[in-house]
Amino acid sequence: MNYGFTHNKDNIYTKVISLNEVEKLFLIHSFAKYKGELFGASNGENGKILLSTPHLKLAERYGFKRTDKYLYSKNVNLDEVEIIEERKLFSFD
Repeated sequence: MNYGFTHNKDNIYTKVISLNEVEKLFLIHSFAKYKGELFGASNGENGKILLSTPHLKLAERYGFKRTDKYLYSKNVNLDEVEIIEERKLFSFD
């Protein structure tokens, strides 16, 4: 807060800056390894991790529920997964 950040909710703080203040930008994709398979990962309900896949056979194998036309999801405990972040340098060029 002393550096101009605004508290939004939970542990989320934001600050608007100009591009000349940025040294590097990254695109970050989060994945979770669950029972040996890689799934898309995001914040789930009640402090859990939300796993997702478009692959029906994987979804059926691990008890995922259909949440969209071509998407299956499941909330799991954090200690059941290994979080993997893929970082790629990003530029506006």
